[in-house]
Amino acid sequence: MKALSEREQEVMNVIWEVRNCSVEDVLQRLPEPKPAYTTVQTFLRILEQKEFLAHKRDGKKHIFYPIVEKPEYNRWSLKHMKDNLFGGSAKSLLNTFIRDNDLTESDISDLMILLEELKK
Repeated sequence: MKALSEREQEVMNVIWEVRNCSVEDVLQRLPEPKPAYTTVQTFLRILEQKEFLAHKRDGKKHIFYPIVEKPEYNRWSLKHMKDNLFGGSAKSLLNTFIRDNDLTESDISDLMILLEELKK
């Protein structure tokens, strides 16, 4: 699997949410400033080459759908980040995340429960 650029991620977020999209569907759901129609086509072609999505024909339109699901990509991204930015250390990744984010008491409690479950 390959990492997605910021714009590729935006396009995939639309595909993951809507599931079956034409170029027009993706374009309508992208944030402003909207790219050109041909730019969206290019991103969809790149995402097909990267094997994140595929398409089927519906008349003259191509309908794009995901072949990599968002949770799968999220897991891969975190592992990739852990391996490349934190030397493979889950502890370093979690330490950075926990210390650099304002966790609520509820977040901390949930994390403590998760850690206790992992100890079993």
